Formats: sequence, structure tokens, C-alpha cells
Amino acid sequence: YIITPEQFSFSAEKRLVNNIENGAVLNSEVITFNRMAHRIFLEVSGAADVMLDISGRAMLIYNLLLDKKKELKFLSNSNENTELVCNTFTEFKKHNINTEKLENIIEKTDNTYLKYKLQDMYLLYKSFENQIKKKFIDLEDCLTLVAEKIEKSEMFENSDIYIDEFAGFTHQEYEIIKGLIRYAKQVNITICVDNLNPAINPDTDIY
Repeated sequence: YIITPEQFSFSAEKRLVNNIENGAVLNSEVITFNRMAHRIFLEVSGAADVMLDISGRAMLIYNLLLDKKKELKFLSNSNENTELVCNTFTEFKKHNINTEKLENIIEKTDNTYLKYKLQDMYLLYKSFENQIKKKFIDLEDCLTLVAEKIEKSEMFENSDIYIDEFAGFTHQEYEIIKGLIRYAKQVNITICVDNLNPAINPDTDIY
């Protein structure tokens, strides 16, 4: 398997086909983390999981903003803040910030203005998680759940994996990579460097 970011999957597939003499790819495949999530969910859970898509997520957050309007200090305008809250929740989930961690951050925050904004987010985030609990799987939770389900999947047994074209990884992706290292035959990761000779830019090359 070759794992790439979404925007590079097509070019990676094209290069893979061009580099195979007979043009047939039987034992190799380009996938993304999201495509991997879909495969593993089908294998491990079947069709039992109901995904909350982007539209459903936005509608739920819009309704929460309306319901909690009187309790919110900065985010009470549902028309203006639905996208902001959606994007913030996405970043929370990508970097493993749950409601407990957010609450701890609020307790340690001294800036009053920032504290009020975080309290608004905490109220909405906790309400959102309670609303979808045991009913839906938020799309942004998929990669977190995949990291937990990899051990139950046979998808990567005895597989050679190449992870390419990434400039960095989110916390969710790091957890998946840990699982791949445990259960795949071999995992290879390419990294961005200015030059393969470490003596050329030793002070500025972050790798």
C-alpha cells in the first residue's frame, strides 16, 4: 500500500502505473487515510455505523447555537459562527482535544477574553458530543476510531506500506501509523529534506 494525502492520490496512482512495466497493478494500491477508514469500518463493523456527514454536522451545530444562545458570551450569532465552530471542532478532533482536556485548558487560562471564548466552545463541544453519542459517528472521529480498530483488521497483515508526500501528520494520523507499524510487515515513511547530505545545511534543516 502507498498512503498519500487526498490531493496527491491521483498523481501517485499515475506514477505507480507508469513505473510498472506491464501496466497492471495487482498487489499494489494507493490509498488515503480516509479511504483506509472506509475500508476498515466495512471490514470490522460492517454497515452498522451511521456517519454524520458535513451537512448534518453543520445543521446540528447551528441548532446548538440557537439552543444555547442565552448561555453563550461570544458565539451567540448562529448564522455567523456555525462555520467557525465546525472548523474548531475539526481541529480539536485532529489533535485529540476532548472535552476533558479543553476543560483543563480553560482552568489554566488567565486571559478573561480567551477564557470566555473557550467556555463557549466547551459548552457547544460537550453538547455536540452528547447529541451524537451512540447515534452517529462524526466524520472527524473516523481516524481516531480507525486507530483503535486496526488490530481487528486483516487489511495490512504481511503488507509493505509506503507513506509518501506528507509534510506532517495530525495526532490521529500518528496513532494510525503506530498501529500500522505494529501489524504490517514493514512501514516506510518519506520525509521532506533540503538535501540528503546532512553537512550542507546542518543549522537550518529541521531534519
